[in-house]
Amino acid sequence: MHIKGIAHRGYPAKYPENTLSSFQAACDLNFTYVEFDVQLSKDGIPVVMHDFTVNRMTGNQGMVRDYTLDELKRLRVREIETIPTLEETLRLLRGKNLAIMVELKQQGYLYPGLEEKTLELLRQTDTLDQSIIIGFDHFSIAKIRRLNKDIRLGLTSSCSMPYVFPFMKENNCDFLGVPMRMMTAEYADMILSNGILLNPWPVDTLADMELVAAEYPSSLVTTNELERWAEFYKSHPELHV
Repeated sequence: MHIKGIAHRGYPAKYPENTLSSFQAACDLNFTYVEFDVQLSKDGIPVVMHDFTVNRMTGNQGMVRDYTLDELKRLRVREIETIPTLEETLRLLRGKNLAIMVELKQQGYLYPGLEEKTLELLRQTDTLDQSIIIGFDHFSIAKIRRLNKDIRLGLTSSCSMPYVFPFMKENNCDFLGVPMRMMTAEYADMILSNGILLNPWPVDTLADMELVAAEYPSSLVTTNELERWAEFYKSHPELHV
């Protein structure tokens, strides 16, 4: 059975987040989406890392953008993994029966060319049709739409945004990430009535899973607890929509 859900940075509850082993674990569990974060190295190579620094994941210090790819590859994630490039990640996921969710870690002008380089790698690896690009920086998402009229796009946020729907329509975005703590029946109805796929995140506890099943069964959840959600999903047919 395919598990309707977004594997957040792969399977971080069991494997180092945003690594190839973490992504492979999500594939093995048959999740319908695998999500990861993309930044640029000092020499302009798209790499997969969530934090803007390497501190938490590698024990080293400094901004991702201040390391060349060669220097990043010498670091170890949780002492056992390497930082993957976007190209390596796309080649791993290409052709699998899942959607690739690429979150751009753009902030203003932090990463000049990030949008163009991401799209080019999606073209080179033949994963454009398999992918959806999302981000917190909505200017970045609008730029992607100007560069490519067909790729799926979505927004994510750290708040509820009742004013965002005209922007989403203008840029043909079909996905909206909303923190689970911000979800209300009113906001969910607003999202769904605009034809947008509702994405509460993160949904990790059994209590939140039960709330989703009861109040937001058509949503696409993001989770770090893949096996917990998989078992819950299998036992709740109301989620299979």
